[in-house]
Amino acid sequence: MIKPVVLVILVLAAFLAAVLNLAAESRFRNTVMGCAIVAAVGIGAIFYGSGYAYSFGLNATSLMRALLTLCRTFGGVNDFGSIQASPLLQSGAGNAVFWFGHFCAFYVTASAAIATLGEKLLRRIRVTLLRRGPLLLIYGVNSSSVSYGKSMAANKKRSVLFIDPDNSSSFDPAIKAFGGVVDRSSNAVHPDKHFLKQINMTQGSRRLELAALHADGSKNQSFAEDLLEVLTDAGIAPSQTSLIISGAGESASSLQAHGGPGYGSVLAFDDYELTARIIMNAFPPCGRLTFDEHGKATEDFHAVILGYGRMGRAMLSHLLMNGQFSGSSFKADIFDAGPQNGFLLGSEIMKHYDIRFHLCDGRSDEFYSFLTENIGSVSCIVICTGNTSVNREIAEDITGWLSRRERRPLIIQTAKGSYTALDENGRTSECRDIYDSDVLDIDVIDAMAMQVHHIYTGNKDTTAAEDWAACGYFDRISSRANADFYPAHLKASGRTAKEILDGSWPPDEEMLENLAISEHERWCAFHYVQGFAPLAGDAFEERAARWLKAKETDGSAPFSLTKDMNARLHACLVPWEELDALSARVSEITGNNTDYKQYDRESVITLAEVLKVMPEQEEEHNE
Repeated sequence: MIKPVVLVILVLAAFLAAVLNLAAESRFRNTVMGCAIVAAVGIGAIFYGSGYAYSFGLNATSLMRALLTLCRTFGGVNDFGSIQASPLLQSGAGNAVFWFGHFCAFYVTASAAIATLGEKLLRRIRVTLLRRGPLLLIYGVNSSSVSYGKSMAANKKRSVLFIDPDNSSSFDPAIKAFGGVVDRSSNAVHPDKHFLKQINMTQGSRRLELAALHADGSKNQSFAEDLLEVLTDAGIAPSQTSLIISGAGESASSLQAHGGPGYGSVLAFDDYELTARIIMNAFPPCGRLTFDEHGKATEDFHAVILGYGRMGRAMLSHLLMNGQFSGSSFKADIFDAGPQNGFLLGSEIMKHYDIRFHLCDGRSDEFYSFLTENIGSVSCIVICTGNTSVNREIAEDITGWLSRRERRPLIIQTAKGSYTALDENGRTSECRDIYDSDVLDIDVIDAMAMQVHHIYTGNKDTTAAEDWAACGYFDRISSRANADFYPAHLKASGRTAKEILDGSWPPDEEMLENLAISEHERWCAFHYVQGFAPLAGDAFEERAARWLKAKETDGSAPFSLTKDMNARLHACLVPWEELDALSARVSEITGNNTDYKQYDRESVITLAEVLKVMPEQEEEHNE
């Protein structure tokens, strides 16, 4: 009686395994299906080929019968009776292999039927799997969010649950293909405690990563706020959560935990900024310049931007933040017949950098006249007209024109979510879908930024993670910008990351000074892009008087002496040469020994510590 029971259990287990395979991530499922096809064809050919030859002789009739029977195995038919005298079927092992081949053949054919009949079971299995390990919760179902979910499921082994408020059922097959689940229930779209129970989210239980990727940024903000309220009421610690959110703007900073409720880490973005950041990572401005043996740039960085809509503005901001080097000036010429440059009116950016607008486009005589006069200094040409066909037309014309010149700058065609680049050596590279990568993996993004902030705080009694948890939103994006600049220090120093990690650091005094100057200029550019202006003159002295009065009254000042976040003012937004005077004045006011130049030097010296946590996928790129 035991043997039949065991056999029943084994049969049920095998069938369940087959169904589970259909519920699994598509790459694994396709591998199993491919193996089943190979096994069915191979076993069938061997057994029926040798069986018919043994029973009926080696002739054309045996060959055709073997072929026909092999095809019929995929319909669940066998011809065991005709070949049972074959030597291969005279043992238990041979019989087992024979029937295993038939099972593989029928499983391949029946997989669609099993998937259809077991749809509810498959979904239940997937939902059950979602209750274990880190959960990626994606709000909004669209082509971008599905690409992101697929990438994270494959590369980071995340369980992925989509919340679909719009009933976007056309994406269901693609989501099911990589093992994701879609939830359109009311308690998911409008999250409540029952939803947390459904996903097994309790205190200290698991990590929840929310990706709010709906096309409407205001809906992303509302959903993130609603979910945060439910998480807070349930006592879920910020350390268990993270948030990436699209289109919400600076309002997303309020969702960052900083001494109160919030998500453990928040990354707000829009597709234009994200595309520009990816381009900077792939083609940092330092790669277009040469540096002397002391880390000083030997030429200016000169960018040409064709088209100045949202993509052009994003590119200018990122080029500014990453194109600052000792010995070099930043220049940008922007060509657009109707530029949307009103937001720069009165901006500090226009006061501190050589940025010129030309009221014509990249197909005009004026542009080619400019290019003829300046081709010797142009570092890169960014084409972002808002129309991919026009981008391509302009790029092809420029490439043809450059073919008659010795110098060929980097040419980048870019639109929201994609780019195509042609470097100075004629090599083409492209990104068709920015979401189909780990560019939004917040753990990868913050690995180096967390270390940058930890070193800056100087806390020896806390970990980098603890300092990061206490870090505000603005300080986080500042640390991320600092970490993004490390390829420039590598290029300027003439060293690879491996060489620095092996002990070739810090550099000599002269190189250290030049790299520190570059770091200060980068820091200034970042703050100008963020809307800051210098806190200087009477404004600084008035703030210093209030600071001293508050310290005398309360024993400590309740605000920063040098930074006014509300007014976006900072006293350190001065040229490198003026930092010593500022340091002396701040030291006089506070009674502390302040040296702002040394802060920038320390940022360079500690590069080796930051590189220790560099993601492996970036290390190879930058060596």
